Amino acid sequence: MKHNLLIFVLLLSICNLNAQSRQDLSNAVQLSDDFKQSQGQLTFHADNRDFCDYYLQISFLNTEGFSGMPTGTSAVVRPGEQQIMNYRVQESATRYSYNYRYAMFRGSIYKKPNVDFAYSLPVVNEETITAKIKENRDGYQLDFELPTDTIYACRGGVICNDELKDHTAKGYRNFNDSRSMSQITAYHDDGTFGEYVFKGKSLVYPGKNIKMGEAIAIIQKDIAKNSVLFSVYFLDKNKVKETNTGNKHTHFRPFFQTFDGKIRLENGKTYICEYTDEVLMQDMTKRERKKFLQKNEKK
Repeated sequence: MKHNLLIFVLLLSICNLNAQSRQDLSNAVQLSDDFKQSQGQLTFHADNRDFCDYYLQISFLNTEGFSGMPTGTSAVVRPGEQQIMNYRVQESATRYSYNYRYAMFRGSIYKKPNVDFAYSLPVVNEETITAKIKENRDGYQLDFELPTDTIYACRGGVICNDELKDHTAKGYRNFNDSRSMSQITAYHDDGTFGEYVFKGKSLVYPGKNIKMGEAIAIIQKDIAKNSVLFSVYFLDKNKVKETNTGNKHTHFRPFFQTFDGKIRLENGKTYICEYTDEVLMQDMTKRERKKFLQKNEKK
């Protein structure tokens, strides 16, 4: 059911000139319009209440009296409030009207996922971990069995708000719609997402910036084994164009840094975590790398 969303998810959010429909307060992005007839200007604003990018598809219906207003447009909105479109009225117009619909998809189609990035295992340096490969309707996942009850970040990023929702198969209820499992989603610099699903308590909160190797969650003590499901995915521009599917994200198998080198993990095998300077510096700016290396030299 989750991947068989209606083709026209745009119907979920409709606004018009005279009265705005009530928008779902759980929507990650709220779209609003401001028409100033005296100034001859119509402005659209987006309020992204999450901490990652969202891609908007906007359709205009039954428009009249505005110059240059297309039948459809798109935009990527950053976290926070921002103006995204502005239209002027036609000089000869005697009346003005417009309706619009929009759909929101978590992520940005304009960022290029770094599929060669070397992730760290979700444990501390030199700890051993067992990995199992899972493929299901949500995509490719790794099931890690941990030696302790603490989960560590596989990559740095900013924590998303998984209580919100969008119009994709992954988030149309909300991004974490499980009653029994906790979930943490980190948004990475290259537009990919790292998703951690587990039974336990999160140590981080939406909007927090985390670093690779940072403790992010504690697993519940009364379960048989310490485990976490980890997956990496991105908003796929090709799937965004497909109107007959609600699944807009693509999962892929990431590389991990281990004592065996930078590899893709195999099902049922055990690996030892290895932090190297090169791995830890992958997402750093030049200034951050310089400071990191200088700090290591002093040790």
